[in-house]
Amino acid sequence: MRKGILKVLFDFRFYIALYISVVSHITLIIYSFNNSDSPYHKVLCGPPWIYAEEEEKELSFQMNFGKIGGETGNAETSEDPGEGEEGEDGDGNGFSKGKYKGSQWEELVKDLEGTSSLRKQFKNDYDLINENSGVADSYIKRNRDYEDIIVKDVFPTVKGIRDPFRVDIENAEDNLFVHKERNRIIEDFRKGDESSPPITMRISKEGEAEPKSPLTMTKDDRTRYLDKTLKQKKEKQLDEFISRFMGYDPDKGDLSYFVRDLYYENLQRLAYPFSGDPSYFAIDYFQENLNKEDFLRQMMAALSENLGTNTGTEILFTIENIYEIQSRALEQYFQAKEYLKLATPEQKQTLRYETLRRMSEKYKKLLLEKKLFHPKDVEEAYSKKRVDILDTLIAKTPNGYRKRDGYFEKGRVLWEVGNSRKDSKLQTEALKIWNRISNLPTNGDFLNEKAFESIQLLLRDLGNVSDADRLPLQTKDQIELILRTRLSESMNRKKEREDKLLWPKISQKQKKAEN
Repeated sequence: MRKGILKVLFDFRFYIALYISVVSHITLIIYSFNNSDSPYHKVLCGPPWIYAEEEEKELSFQMNFGKIGGETGNAETSEDPGEGEEGEDGDGNGFSKGKYKGSQWEELVKDLEGTSSLRKQFKNDYDLINENSGVADSYIKRNRDYEDIIVKDVFPTVKGIRDPFRVDIENAEDNLFVHKERNRIIEDFRKGDESSPPITMRISKEGEAEPKSPLTMTKDDRTRYLDKTLKQKKEKQLDEFISRFMGYDPDKGDLSYFVRDLYYENLQRLAYPFSGDPSYFAIDYFQENLNKEDFLRQMMAALSENLGTNTGTEILFTIENIYEIQSRALEQYFQAKEYLKLATPEQKQTLRYETLRRMSEKYKKLLLEKKLFHPKDVEEAYSKKRVDILDTLIAKTPNGYRKRDGYFEKGRVLWEVGNSRKDSKLQTEALKIWNRISNLPTNGDFLNEKAFESIQLLLRDLGNVSDADRLPLQTKDQIELILRTRLSESMNRKKEREDKLLWPKISQKQKKAEN
């Protein structure tokens, strides 16, 4: 019997040894865990007291960029982590939100946290759609950046709206730096780590630039390029354009035309109404204005280098257009505040209305600071800024390049504001500005030539009247109609192109096949 037991032990010696080893290690682990100050101690083969530990020290570097809008900030170093920093991570494993506490990015990080589960909390329904709107389903059900509308800046022009335009130019590179740093933080939060390299300032070295060669690119070639890139994200389009083309000569060649084409054909988009619920159109309008932010920051920085060139003139026209569109977006903002008050409980549970609600809260303080209480305040501030931009263009454009368009647009701003305020003095000033166009240099395109000639024809029939008080009401209405419809042909072409390349309509046969 003894031999039998020994034989069994010998035959199963491996399993017995394994069993004893497992039991021993489990016992040791449990003992170490129970005697540790923290379950997160790095314990390998014994309790923590057998290891000598040094107190951990953390060295952090924080840069405070000051207020967005060009105000200077301070760079500070600190050997102590910010309050609440330890153990605070973003949704990703490696994003430390605590280090932004107390900085200008604190609210940004809060907004990022607040929008991280936005689509899970609110419905993205498509109700009350007008089936006869003529708008393609591909547009109606396109992806909308609700989170970015809340987190980023839909109204990037508001912060400096009361400043002279020359201040905007002076602060352009600083504002671009802050803009890129903000985007880096957003990207890191959404990736869940902080692997992006820090943003560094580009130091200008005057006089060291080599002579630039002119860009040679025909209209057909530019159109093919823009058609090919139209579906890309606008930020990507602009980054690629700047890296590939902005190094060419800003006066000679086709760069100035290409800047114009890029903005008006690819980066300026149309928003289409397709529902009786105004929240749809408001969201789409804010989406398009959100996409203006990157262009504004990048091209304002480019303007600071190219002011007084043909390309700089084209940039100024695009920036003036952005301010015009921003003023309309702010009108949408004030309208949205009103119908938010009337929203039903069901509407309040949708992504659209929640996004509008958060937007309303986000800009309330800033608009009060800038004394933009009502749409009429927006009109006053933005028309003044647009005239300032156009005066800069008229003064700086080289050799009269597109100066006629500059004068026409300045007259248009004054006429439309005068019409809105019932101020004939502003309209008289507009008439005097338009009357100067015939004597200006003809260098460059005159895109408003057709509208200008139509207005001049009306005025000649009345004996070249230059006093708005002497104009019949019918003539004023005709001028208003000319200004309002001057872009009809180009907008129709734009709509046809976008419908074809961006928002193709699906036939009933295709719909049935998909179902």
